[in-house]
Amino acid sequence: MRYEEMQINVLKIMRPHWSRAVSLDIETHVSNLNFLTNERILAISFSRRVSGALLDASGIETKSLFLELDDDDSERQLLIRFDEELSKINPLCVIGYGHRQYDIPLFCIKKQCYKLLLWKLVDLCESAMHIDLYHILKYKRYKRLEDAISSPEFGSLPLMKVKGLVTGDRENKGKEIFRLWKDDRETLKKYVEGDAHDVLLIAESMVERPTA
Repeated sequence: MRYEEMQINVLKIMRPHWSRAVSLDIETHVSNLNFLTNERILAISFSRRVSGALLDASGIETKSLFLELDDDDSERQLLIRFDEELSKINPLCVIGYGHRQYDIPLFCIKKQCYKLLLWKLVDLCESAMHIDLYHILKYKRYKRLEDAISSPEFGSLPLMKVKGLVTGDRENKGKEIFRLWKDDRETLKKYVEGDAHDVLLIAESMVERPTA
């Protein structure tokens, strides 16, 4: 069995409990280019299916939480609010793109830094199954999430396709994300929710495909 097949089988096992499968995306402000250091979480977005059949355009609930001020206390409160949202879902599976090496480790660093006992966030990081679409899509020769989103393979899905809202290399994207957080949160909301929404739909398309 290949790695990507094993991951897709895990998604299929989750189907009877799909409302507890959550796709996740975060955006941060990076004060330097050192990986996972001196980063401020600006927004957390998460999607899950609450009604309808898999792949339906409707029935996906997406929520976003935003940092209020650029300081430690606001970031601490953001994590507490996220933990409260997780307590309503009790996720069994977390789906993302690159979240195993970025989003999840950053959450672990933050909760330890602030010495917060956020048990649902602990469960998200340590107990839930993590399905990283990066490690599945790379076997399909997609180098970036936007390549998969714009491909004919997923062209029939009702995707939001918002990746074009923020472009450039990692440094310039980070600056644009921070500008949107300060000046245009509606556009930032559309961007982060689009990523979470589209990742969930791509995962659903893998669940619906016949087992090889």
